[in-house]
Amino acid sequence: MKTFSRLALACMLCWLSGQIVAQTTFYNVQTVQKIEIFFHQANWDYMLDTAKLGVQGYLKADSVRINSTKFPDVGVKYKGNSSYDSSFAKNPYTIKLDKYVSQNYEGIKSMKLANCYDDPSMIREVMSYKMLSNYMHCPRSNFVQVYVNGVYKGVYSNDEDVTKPFVLSHFYSSGNTFIKCSPLLASPANKANLKYVDTYTTSYTSNYEMESSAASGWSDLVALCDSVTNKPSNIASVIDIDRAIWMLAFNNALVNLDSYSGVFSQNYFLYKDNTGHYNPIMWDMNMSLGGFNFAGSPGNGMGTMTLANMQQLVPDYHATHADWPLIKAIMGNAMYKRMYMAHFRTIINELFAEGYYETLAASLKATVSAAVLADPNKFFTNTDFQNGMTADVTVNGRVVPGIKNLMSARVAFLQSNADFMLTAPTISTITCSNYSPSNGSVVQMSVTVANATAVYFAYRNDSTLKFSRTPMFDDGLHNDGAANDQVYGLSFTMGADYAQYYVYAENANAGLFSPARAEHEFYELPGSAPVISGLQEKVSDKSGLRVYPNPATDLVYIKTDGTHTEKLIIVNLIGDVMYEGETTGLYELNTASWPSGAYMVTCGSSVSKLIIAR
Repeated sequence: MKTFSRLALACMLCWLSGQIVAQTTFYNVQTVQKIEIFFHQANWDYMLDTAKLGVQGYLKADSVRINSTKFPDVGVKYKGNSSYDSSFAKNPYTIKLDKYVSQNYEGIKSMKLANCYDDPSMIREVMSYKMLSNYMHCPRSNFVQVYVNGVYKGVYSNDEDVTKPFVLSHFYSSGNTFIKCSPLLASPANKANLKYVDTYTTSYTSNYEMESSAASGWSDLVALCDSVTNKPSNIASVIDIDRAIWMLAFNNALVNLDSYSGVFSQNYFLYKDNTGHYNPIMWDMNMSLGGFNFAGSPGNGMGTMTLANMQQLVPDYHATHADWPLIKAIMGNAMYKRMYMAHFRTIINELFAEGYYETLAASLKATVSAAVLADPNKFFTNTDFQNGMTADVTVNGRVVPGIKNLMSARVAFLQSNADFMLTAPTISTITCSNYSPSNGSVVQMSVTVANATAVYFAYRNDSTLKFSRTPMFDDGLHNDGAANDQVYGLSFTMGADYAQYYVYAENANAGLFSPARAEHEFYELPGSAPVISGLQEKVSDKSGLRVYPNPATDLVYIKTDGTHTEKLIIVNLIGDVMYEGETTGLYELNTASWPSGAYMVTCGSSVSKLIIAR
């Protein structure tokens, strides 16, 4: 297996971080971008329709202007399935800046513009991606106003394109098998569900698209489907099980049924990283939060759901259904199901139980309101947009619920659900014998856990690797104090001068991760002692920026390498700037007046997360 040296990895991560920071203005959720497309052809709409209905080729635009930057000779085409119609005045677009000329905007070469079809609130897609980003790698998304030849076409969601640059930035390679999982003609009988059919690759081509050029791509897909369907006990050897669990938990929690978890099992990508594991990437969130009410049922049924059905969708739906083999494999494994419910509870508790989603929705609506009210081609009324949280709207013969109408009742239902209520262990302390270990040194870890029958320590030496999970012991023989004192311990030898780690504990009923968003977030060595209080977050990021204590109460220290002055900006999760200034080396910040919650710390090209918990 190819690995990176510590220095090479650091250089690559630094470069990627710089690319991401350089692009953040285009995907800032508190801004509305402006894209102007110019065609010399008077019949440009007809030409785009013809291309869409034919070979789906691009039409060359004379130019595209993004905010104030103009690009000549740009590829433009219509995209979408149900969201596209030749009669629509507002169709979705793919814009490819480098189709004919090598050019980019803030490093971005292509973009997907969705027309908010089937969403009276106009915010479902942007809102869902923003929430999902807490738990797994996913596209960034915000709002854009689109003009064609000077005529305002309306508000679109501006979604990051899932292409090779995306997988390179998140999974550290781009040349491996890369699959789009969406049927060409979706139906209850045609699903991209990873179900094994037979050994013939042609049996899969109507339900998947190969995004990579490797000759082995289709045979890789057949082998993956065989593993998921016929060898579920070995599924963790072929798929990133944690990301798969996050995806399925998120789909169910948010009633995102136009996804793997619904009738068509679609709208996701799979990328095979250099460790040989497939990583799921979610896509097309415009009908999340109950906008699509077809859950699917055995025997190729649509599984049509009423509002009450969606509010009371059980967390383990499809657990025994053969047409959803990935869900069946995870729910059929006792440990994976406990992990699934741990992630499920984290999503519900963080995003919905305390009302964060309402705050986020209000911020997004305020940001895009003027652009929506001026949109001459939106699919719904201004009243529908303004009441998108509370009003149920009939759309194409089905009811799209107000987001709060769905989720407030859903939270109440889940909090009384038997699986949701199972008592998990409690992790109160994580300690390490050496928070700045060197390569080859022995590190002793101990964790204080109540109500557990098993505790695991998971670690890796860099982000290109998968976490290795090993049991911890409470037997008095593993640097854990006395036997049966609820202190679990182990020793391990550092294979590098850096490690990422988390702890997972479980009993016969339920599991718990620390930090709660593991594996997407994690603790680090070198680092500082995790503080287990309220929300459990990673201590710091990989970039060299250190933020501690974390979680914090009234005083935070922000440490950089100290070689030069860096600009320091701290924002909350809806983008409000809490602090802006400069720092060199070590900066002390008083946060006594800040509300409890999560904040993003940007210092130069480094980004970390800060939790205020009181």
